[in-house]
Amino acid sequence: MDFSLIRQPVLVAYGGDDRRLPTRASFGLAHRLPNASLRISPEAGHGGVFQHHEQFVPHVLELLR
Repeated sequence: MDFSLIRQPVLVAYGGDDRRLPTRASFGLAHRLPNASLRISPEAGHGGVFQHHEQFVPHVLELLR
């Protein structure tokens, strides 16, 4: 898939302590998406958006504005 064709804003949210996928994968994905912002929660695991929703939700709301 050619991610450069995706022009909508994208939030790439990632847990820095993810044991399923290496954190470097988030950098590669965010780099391939032209309008991406990357947010890494260092203490979060694979379910970081659920574990630390108080950090994640403000970024989502900002993206939706």
